[in-house]
Amino acid sequence: MSIIRASSAVAAPLIRNTLARPYAYPTRLSFIPHRATVAAAIHNRAAAPPPPRAPRAMSPLLARYKAATASLAVRGISSSSSAQSPTVDPHVQAASRAAADPAVQDARAADAEAEPLLRPDAALALSQLSMAKLATVWMVYQACGSTRLVQAAPGLLRLFERLRLSWLSNAVVRRTFFAWFCAGESEREIVHTMRRLKDSGVGSILDFSAEADLAEEGAAADAATARAQANVKADAFTKEYLHGLHMAAQVPGSFAAIKVTGLADPEVLFRLSQPYARLRTAFDAADSDADGRVDFAQFRDAVLPALPGGSRVASASGVFGMVDRDNDGQVDWVDLQMALGMDNPLARPLYLRATPSSDYGAIASDIDDYERLVSRARAVVQHASDRNVRVMVDAEHTYFQPMIDHVALVMQREFNGAPSASTLVFNTYQMYRADSLQRMVDDLRRSQREGWRFAAKLVRGAYMELERERAARLGYPSPINATLDATHAVYNQGVQLLIDRVAQAQQDGAVPPALFVATHNNASIERAMRQVRDQNVDLANEPVMFGQLLGMQDATSYAVAKAGLPIYKYVPYGGLDEVMPYLIRRAQENSAVAASIKKEAASVMGEIRRRIFGRFGAAHQQEQQHQQQHSHEAAAVAQQTLTKKEL
Repeated sequence: MSIIRASSAVAAPLIRNTLARPYAYPTRLSFIPHRATVAAAIHNRAAAPPPPRAPRAMSPLLARYKAATASLAVRGISSSSSAQSPTVDPHVQAASRAAADPAVQDARAADAEAEPLLRPDAALALSQLSMAKLATVWMVYQACGSTRLVQAAPGLLRLFERLRLSWLSNAVVRRTFFAWFCAGESEREIVHTMRRLKDSGVGSILDFSAEADLAEEGAAADAATARAQANVKADAFTKEYLHGLHMAAQVPGSFAAIKVTGLADPEVLFRLSQPYARLRTAFDAADSDADGRVDFAQFRDAVLPALPGGSRVASASGVFGMVDRDNDGQVDWVDLQMALGMDNPLARPLYLRATPSSDYGAIASDIDDYERLVSRARAVVQHASDRNVRVMVDAEHTYFQPMIDHVALVMQREFNGAPSASTLVFNTYQMYRADSLQRMVDDLRRSQREGWRFAAKLVRGAYMELERERAARLGYPSPINATLDATHAVYNQGVQLLIDRVAQAQQDGAVPPALFVATHNNASIERAMRQVRDQNVDLANEPVMFGQLLGMQDATSYAVAKAGLPIYKYVPYGGLDEVMPYLIRRAQENSAVAASIKKEAASVMGEIRRRIFGRFGAAHQQEQQHQQQHSHEAAAVAQQTLTKKEL
């Protein structure tokens, strides 16, 4: 906040002097007068590289980490880590080369032949369910396995609504999909579910699963009314997130998840995300030698014009000087993120539309709504810190993600490096995106420059069908990896990269990054478990965790818990109408992995058969034993009678 206040003080006279057009926002920027002052205010450091520093006392953050409880690490064969400090392209390129390296492939084959560390036991996971619950779960999995039914589900629900039969469809969904994939609607039901998981060695990530998206065409009222309604809704979502933190705090060690689309109007997020996305595309195109950096000419001619307000800048050299923190004449993507983000008031005019008739960029009211968004996010994370609850920022649609990432990075900078904070903010990376590994590496580098603890949750992704359909409809390249194998490879590379960093940091006595391996893929979990063991990672303070969704891969979750590793379930909750989009996505996700869902259904049916035939067999065996005993008694009586006659 001190950085923002400092830059705001510098920005005020500059922006006042740049109003040259009759629009309601600044139309021209001039950064020359106080370039050094602005750069120092934004980066809080001198322009010249800092001189070598003498060893300093242990930071409060590191001291707090080193004071963790005794290690619960999975110990095994020790191997040293030689991880280097992360860079942009070299890491991504090395990871891609590693996927095709024969030695790496041989190592993977050896891992596959080795005795598995992960031993899922469906019977252990299902043993707590009643027969009625098992029957319901089996029907849910069967429905998820029907691609036609899943695809028709949204239309069927709309049809029931038009026929005024929503009460009927809601009753069916509430007793099936909702009952299995969600924790409940009341606080009592939700906390009970979390405590039941805790008793089994599984933690909880409480997630208010209401979702928001762009309004349908023709559905919006006038702009002022729509904006007011959106802010009222965002305030309501904020209160619900605060209530969720209250519930999460009742079960120590829990997380709470938040969706940035719940904290602001999705239309605002979309408009603010557009410039971020185009800026990245322009930067990559300008980086002609692929070294991850651009010089002033490339910045002036290709990068700056990609922003809506780039053409209104009076001095491109002034803007470049603000970005070029070390005055070496070149800047990388992290430099751009740090200097030209929306959290810098000087940079905000760059995101505003060039003309009122343009549809690219933000409008004047979006700046105020951005401030409200950050204020709501800060209130939620502060509430979490006050209650010792960790926070996960969910990933969402790609057309919102640049702004979601921005808010997550701002919260991580404020709370993940503060010694007094009792929370940790995680950002989520959807590894089915073609740019996911690069984005993760960039954010890791930014955390090192700004001095806060990096925390990432890695998922494969949950919006694949929507993303591909939208890209095809609007005529732009799909942001999703071309093949499933490519997504598997990128996911495993991201996990390997962060586990390497964790191991290296622990060897160096530093605070490690935090990694949450969120996947239902047993091969990825097995691979991560081996990496944790082979690199002798200390899990005392949970630098590496695992997680699955409530109602999915329960056998795997209990097996990870049994192995002594930190394991969590994503625990969705909310009103049925609010979580319906989430339930539809769960069904779609399950139908997309038919083999996995068939295996789940087969496990449930196996448990049902075991109980039925096990009881029948036990009863039959008991009857046979009774008959044998009766025969023995009859024979003994007959023998006694015969003996008496003989006497």
